[in-house]
Amino acid sequence: MTQDVVVRFYEFGKIPMSRLRGMGVNLSYPELSHFVEVINSVHGGEHTVFSLEYSPRDREHYLRAHGSVGFAYYVTNGKKITFQVLPKPFRTDPDDRRSVQFFLQLLNLVRGMRVGAGELRALSEEYSRTGDIDELFKSMYVLLLAKALSEGPYIEYGEVEENSGVLRGRLLMNRMARKPPWKLEVPVRYSVMMEDNPLNRVLKRALEIVVTTSKWKSTRKLGGMLMGAFVEVGPLRYGDSSRVAFNHLSERFRNVFNLAEAIISGFVGIGTRNRVLPGIFVSMDRLFEGLVYHTIRAVLGGEAEVRAQESLPHLIKNAREYEEKRRAMFMMGNPLPDVVVKCKKGRFIVESKYRSLSVYLHNQGRSVRKLVRKSSELYQAYAYAKLVGGGVILIYPRLEGRYNHWIPDLFEAGERDVLRFFDGTKLAVLGYELSRVGKDVRIEHGAVAVSDEIREGLKDFLLNFCGDL
Repeated sequence: MTQDVVVRFYEFGKIPMSRLRGMGVNLSYPELSHFVEVINSVHGGEHTVFSLEYSPRDREHYLRAHGSVGFAYYVTNGKKITFQVLPKPFRTDPDDRRSVQFFLQLLNLVRGMRVGAGELRALSEEYSRTGDIDELFKSMYVLLLAKALSEGPYIEYGEVEENSGVLRGRLLMNRMARKPPWKLEVPVRYSVMMEDNPLNRVLKRALEIVVTTSKWKSTRKLGGMLMGAFVEVGPLRYGDSSRVAFNHLSERFRNVFNLAEAIISGFVGIGTRNRVLPGIFVSMDRLFEGLVYHTIRAVLGGEAEVRAQESLPHLIKNAREYEEKRRAMFMMGNPLPDVVVKCKKGRFIVESKYRSLSVYLHNQGRSVRKLVRKSSELYQAYAYAKLVGGGVILIYPRLEGRYNHWIPDLFEAGERDVLRFFDGTKLAVLGYELSRVGKDVRIEHGAVAVSDEIREGLKDFLLNFCGDL
């Protein structure tokens, strides 16, 4: 029997093909190239998930992961190769549970899934025993589905056509003309409330996949129990996903439906033939941005207006007229900073940067610590500050003693951490201490709660940053 292989990356890590072969991944360059192409086409969007790079110095190719966390499969000759990517800030942490729990908490917050803290801890514990990140998503699916079904299955009106001895609904005259006159039943079409609808068929198919492929007994057990809710639901039909439309009755199924679609496209066909199965990947940029936004909003409360992705004026005066004249564009749309804060004293920008500030210099054979990843981040910050008429705060992930720990902790920031551009515009470069998540910073019921001990200090700093320090 061919043994399955699990290849583990941390974000932005790379593995040479020679090492992959030593791990049992006997894929040629064209096969790996096809894998990268499929994954990026499905999950890439604005961000690359994987890339193949050639090192002239080492004279070999490397498979590199980028800034997304998740998993994908390559199935070949009956063997399943799982490529999984974990959050980089926890790369040196010997306890995988902290890395996975951090990721799940952010996913829970930004996607509004409302999975309980105890359930997230249980998922992290289970992962620490098996190391299968794909099983996390399967277990998450049955948990979300169970919560959505607690109020009952979704039922909607559907049309039924049949021959009936009672006239009801609409009489189908085109079929009536073809019936022998001695037949007492007539063809009719009428509406009834049905469980067999596109949404339920998608949910059922995803549940079938989870129950039949999950390695975790708890997932299979809960999933098997939930199958009883879909007894009256038929098999998935072509185009069902595109026919799902949410309303006030089905809105509670939106998150679980999105995960169901990912499961159907990402898991189907394991062991059937050689193929790439795209799995599920989530951009950590977006999750970290959501964490920063919700934290600032929780800290400032009613003291300031906190908005995400608010459009700013164009950088170029009369840009639209010039673009129309030249039939070309400076950029795609106006600037969209991550967070704009408006308080009584003024305004400022918050930009979250999910980046490592440790850069390896190949020509010198050493790593250097930086305060911003790229100088372009400073140029962007300055431009945003001038457009909004205030200062700007850059926030990077931080983990004491392990990751970006040389930049100040956001939750301990003070006047000493405020810098100035050449013209006096305010700037702060701070780190969101990730070890506080789950302790001083708790994610509960789709929102962030910050402990009183650190909330007041951060609130004072942010409000003072609005005005003159």
